[in-house]
Amino acid sequence: MERPETALVRCEFGRGLLQKALLRFFRIAVAAAFNLIILLLLVGLGIEIVRSIGELAPTLVGAAPAWSFRNLVARTLSLVVLLELLRAFVEYFQFDRIRLHVLLEAAAAFVLRELMLSLFDEKISGVNVLIWSVAVVVLVIGRSIALFSSPQNLWPPSGKRPLPETRAEGSQAGRPMVD
Repeated sequence: MERPETALVRCEFGRGLLQKALLRFFRIAVAAAFNLIILLLLVGLGIEIVRSIGELAPTLVGAAPAWSFRNLVARTLSLVVLLELLRAFVEYFQFDRIRLHVLLEAAAAFVLRELMLSLFDEKISGVNVLIWSVAVVVLVIGRSIALFSSPQNLWPPSGKRPLPETRAEGSQAGRPMVD
């Protein structure tokens, strides 16, 4: 049986050998890029922790001018955002796909960070608090929807997608109907 002609130029070098090699190169390049990003995030996380402890320690013993509570909160919340981003990249490697609910958690952590810092600076009005709160609620709802519609919940444990149901009336020779 012959393959149908396509408009795409096809290299028939070893029946897809070139395509397999390019795909393998692509996967290696993506893995290298994500490993580099994870390494940079870990270095940034370590630097942020060391800087926070280094600036906070003299304040605790009374040897330095008072370090503001806002700076402590800002650094701690920045660490939370970095941890969420790091978790998103690590889970990409575990599941070989980007998990939407993890990215939404990182976004929610960032929005909460900005809201809390604005509250500490006392630069926020009632309307802005409402807008930031709506943003948090929308992100949480989006995360919940992403969790309930994840592939683990939609498909059977075998990991294979189920075939669409066929209907006798209106379908042609057992072909599935699309709603």
